[in-house]
Order: sequence, then C-alpha cells, then structure tokens
Amino acid sequence: MKFIIALFVFCFTFNTFGNEELPQCKNRRGDELVVSLGAYKEAFFANGKRPQVFVEGKVVQLLPEDKKGRPHQKYVINFEGLKITIVSNLEFGRVPLKVGDFVQVCGEFLKVGKDGMVHWTHFDPHGGHPDGFTIHDKKLYGDEEL
Repeated sequence: MKFIIALFVFCFTFNTFGNEELPQCKNRRGDELVVSLGAYKEAFFANGKRPQVFVEGKVVQLLPEDKKGRPHQKYVINFEGLKITIVSNLEFGRVPLKVGDFVQVCGEFLKVGKDGMVHWTHFDPHGGHPDGFTIHDKKLYGDEEL
C-alpha cells in the first residue's frame, strides 16, 4: 500500500505534458505562479497593475468571437465560484472548447466587471509581457504564432 501511495505522489509531483514538462506560469519578476484563489483575489485588488494570474475551471459559457482588430476567442470559466472571462488571440490558435470542458489558463488579469478577465493567454513574440498559455485536454495552446 505504501508503494502505491508513493507512486501516486511521484506521478503527481512531476507533472508531464506528453514527453515535455508542463509550462510554468510566471509573473513579470519570473516567479512561478500556482493556481490559487488568494492570488487571484490579490490580482483583483491590484488597482490597474495588470498582474499575471494562473486560473483553472470548467467552461460555463462560450461567447461570440471578437472580430474587431485582431480576432479573439472568448469564453467564461468558473473558478472557485467566480466567473472569469478568458480572451485568447486567435493568431496563436483556437482552443477547441465546449461547455463543461476543463481548462488551465495563464495570462494577464484585467479588472472588468465584478469577476475580471484574463487575456494575453499566449507567448509574447515581442517580449513585453510574460508568456501566457492555455491547457485543454492535455494539449498546450498559445505557445506559437500561426
């Protein structure tokens, strides 16, 4: 029994993404972020500083795409009871989502409405923002420009 528990802990301690490691969500200082309601609430009250956040949850609504300027995919996730709008630039790929899917999203937080929005969910080819990403169904999105 101890062996099974040790194996379980080992497997979940070393997250792998296929044969690659899962990317780390990092803030502007390069510190690794973890999914945390407390960290999200800190970002919410950061008064316009646009911090990087790492959130996860089930997709509860698919929104119409934003076609003004650069096209963006938009959807809402439920993160610890909060509804967060996710906005992903389609130039870095479309995430094939349906309501009920689980996603992890790393990106820049903006206070919009009562729950907020996460965008820049892709790498930044110009280096002005920390890289973001989305993980859905064990696949990484936003890691390359199409």
